[in-house]
Amino acid sequence: MVKVRAFPGLRAPDPESFCVKPYDVIGDRELAELRKSDNAVHIILPEGEGEEVYANARRAFHRVLPFLVRDPPSMYLYQESSPDFSQRGFIVAVSLEDYASGRIKKHEETREKPLKDRIKHIEATRANTGLVWTMFRSQTELKQVMDRVTQQQPLCDFQKFGYRHRLWRIDDSPTIQRIQSLLEGQPLYIADGHHRIAAAYEYSRHHTEEEAQYAMVFAASDDEVRILPYNRVVTTIERPDFEEALGQYFRVDRLPQTREPRKHEIHMYWRQQWWQLLPRDVPDDPVASLDVSLLQNNLLAPVLGITDIRNDPRIFFVGGDLPREDYERLVDEEGNEAAFYLHPTSVQELEQVADEQRSMPPKSTWFDPKLLTGLVFHSLR
Repeated sequence: MVKVRAFPGLRAPDPESFCVKPYDVIGDRELAELRKSDNAVHIILPEGEGEEVYANARRAFHRVLPFLVRDPPSMYLYQESSPDFSQRGFIVAVSLEDYASGRIKKHEETREKPLKDRIKHIEATRANTGLVWTMFRSQTELKQVMDRVTQQQPLCDFQKFGYRHRLWRIDDSPTIQRIQSLLEGQPLYIADGHHRIAAAYEYSRHHTEEEAQYAMVFAASDDEVRILPYNRVVTTIERPDFEEALGQYFRVDRLPQTREPRKHEIHMYWRQQWWQLLPRDVPDDPVASLDVSLLQNNLLAPVLGITDIRNDPRIFFVGGDLPREDYERLVDEEGNEAAFYLHPTSVQELEQVADEQRSMPPKSTWFDPKLLTGLVFHSLR
């Protein structure tokens, strides 16, 4: 169903110092520090204004190109692990025809500005510099291939950002053909990287090189990935009847002790107190029944008037497994009005929405841990 292949990867000789987080999760302070040393950030988030940014990306990529290890056509296995969690997946090149036909399934819409940015970045570097994170439905045979590969010596093995990172190269024809045949039998679901793969597709429409017809992806088993909460913080609430208005949509009770919210249960920190919000109505619809949708459609939009959550300055987002004390500090010490802590979207919910060719609301999923950028590049020349 999905066509994958090996590709001639480009690798940094010292991935521990070279690799960084994905471009879209690096904050300003971290970016400033990263720019003081040699690493992949100069390629994915170069300095400059306007078109100068992309010229600098091209120069930075060409500057490191002579020092990169050039592999023969290969697939890779990448594993991130900690004492609490481990995930692994194949790094392969996937046909962009499968993206166009819907066999690589998306769950969110792309936006014009970030899409144009990624297209210009690919045009400048002529490479896929970041991984598109995809998932396949759990399959015993593919996991057995992974198990066999991990018995071998990895190309690299290092600690970074709280995880152990290991990369194996797969270059023997029988294993490559086995991976191809097993992945071709099912769709891939985009977990993270919708703008990256959409930009790769747009690039492929205007370039005839064979490598340009493929995009580099990380393909993981869907039972080996983790989605953490993607929570919301509201900076101001201007309704004096806020608590009364909440009661129209939710059953509201004080939460005497913090715990993880269950599905269809929202926890709110407001006025130095945690509250439990239980929606009075849960629609029988795969999108409208998502917890992020219940918060948006029953509170943020009708009660607070926050309809455009991407651009409204009254709201921002916090992804990951931060402790509750951090949310309390955002409200009590940093002047925000309320924090909303959600039950995370599940992999099964994502796949159902994608199967129905629908889209989730913005900021619905926070996949964690993030994949490193700089382990492998895919040249499109």
